Amino acid sequence: MELACLDLEGVLVPEIWINVAERTGIEELRLTTRDIPDYDQLMRGRLTLLAQHGLKLSDIQRVIAGLGPLEGASEFLDWLRERFQVVILSDTYYEFAMPLMRQLGWPTLFCHRLEVVDDRIVSYTLRQPDSKREAVRAFHRLNFRVIAAGDSLQ
Repeated sequence: MELACLDLEGVLVPEIWINVAERTGIEELRLTTRDIPDYDQLMRGRLTLLAQHGLKLSDIQRVIAGLGPLEGASEFLDWLRERFQVVILSDTYYEFAMPLMRQLGWPTLFCHRLEVVDDRIVSYTLRQPDSKREAVRAFHRLNFRVIAAGDSLQ
């Protein structure tokens, strides 16, 4: 059995944090794992910026509601699903991704969870450290042949 694993942001949909930065004018929110490879450091910085600027989960979700898949992404997923089982491995959050998953035909998504109190993002919970690499390793142990694609080394 062959499995295709894809990253989400920058591959199938626009980068969420970059769009939030553009909408809010908070340039520091443009940083991604390409800029700060330590995911915890990156997210703690984002959470600090959200708190400093009073941005809530609903504010970010409004930005996401205006996004859609990248051109050709839905058609590519349809083509890929005819040939492979497809899993999206992402460092995003279910609270961000679900409207985009609907637009992509509900592919299987493995990502993280936000901790939210009164519409404020206070923390996050990783599904597991190094989740993309560990998911691929687990698929290999299940005797899947895996191909993977993304837009950065992380």
